[in-house]
Amino acid sequence: MIQGLEWLFIVLILFILILGDPKKIPQIARALAEAKKEYEKATATVQELVENVEKEAEKRAKELELEEKLIKRAKELGIETYGKTEREIVQEILRRDIGAEAEKEKGEAEEERTGEGKPEESAEPKESQPQSK
Repeated sequence: MIQGLEWLFIVLILFILILGDPKKIPQIARALAEAKKEYEKATATVQELVENVEKEAEKRAKELELEEKLIKRAKELGIETYGKTEREIVQEILRRDIGAEAEKEKGEAEEERTGEGKPEESAEPKESQPQSK
């Protein structure tokens, strides 16, 4: 189906044919082809810019999501985040997590040492041996 821009070209060509010199038609055709090429080039450039902006927006959204998760984890551990860089917050989280892991291992070692971690022996009765007569 013919759209608005195409109608404009058709009317322009008919107008030139009626009022203008038929010898100039090839020049006009070249000019129209060049204009179409420039239009397509500009359209491709705009499309590329839009895609780049969308990619940057997605990247920034992921960064914000990670930053929110980082701050949430820091607050869970009771770490003050105000005035600290992301790197400082990550380092503090790692220190706390490593400290918690060390305490857990220490507790497990203490349980093993005191015998609380040992499995209990089964209280099953031993089989009685038959007595000989």
